[in-house]
Amino acid sequence: MDFFTPERIEKTRALAQDGKPFVFDDGDMRTLHFNEQVVQSAMRLSAPDELVIPYTQAMAGFVSLHPAPKHILMIGLGGGSFAKYCYRHFPSARITVLESNADVLALRDQFMIPADDARLQVLHVDAIAHLENLAFASVDVIMLDGFDVDGAPAALRSPEFFLNCKMVLDDKGVLIVNMGDQYANIVGTVTQGQAMFGAFHHWWFKVTTDNSHVAVAVNAVDDEVGDAMLRAAAIEIADQFSLELVYPKNSSAE
Repeated sequence: MDFFTPERIEKTRALAQDGKPFVFDDGDMRTLHFNEQVVQSAMRLSAPDELVIPYTQAMAGFVSLHPAPKHILMIGLGGGSFAKYCYRHFPSARITVLESNADVLALRDQFMIPADDARLQVLHVDAIAHLENLAFASVDVIMLDGFDVDGAPAALRSPEFFLNCKMVLDDKGVLIVNMGDQYANIVGTVTQGQAMFGAFHHWWFKVTTDNSHVAVAVNAVDDEVGDAMLRAAAIEIADQFSLELVYPKNSSAE
């Protein structure tokens, strides 16, 4: 679906309210917006658990780098695409979602996000502060998709934030980041990811069907054979979702 036809842009512009999130329905498609310029989340009313936007499909694919996660941490709720998908496809996993925007949380039912239970918990918290209080090695997968009306907050690409991510990830834990298309966020995320996880455990991919960029990091120690296997697994997943490996193109760990 083309989310940016002149007709859709005109209709969503009319609904925009100074950066407050709003819902727009177009046939079977429901989308979340802060303004008419960006689609924050998309859902088919007939299939609310399916992932619609290509970058979300790719990010979910990288969860398989940790094939049996016990705890998946999500930063940013949006329309709950990842929460619903993981709730359905990883029945043994506990899912924690961190969302700081009360107005986004208020739209939860409109996006058919399941109620909190023993497996799913959606928290109205500051993600950075919450990470600092999580137990060491208590998370298997972190899915970072935190954006506001201005884009990705700079605090979510700081050295402190990436250190906290690494600290809470278990051995072979996976960090998956939607970097969007903002230059500062891409450069900052890739720089900190490489510095914190190491060159052999961090990859930057571009979604070839749009202008989205995704970063993937694995919390692992340097090991030539293991590093080559991780890279091969990451690239195999990327190929399934038509992703281009941007950096690093080559690795001596191969």
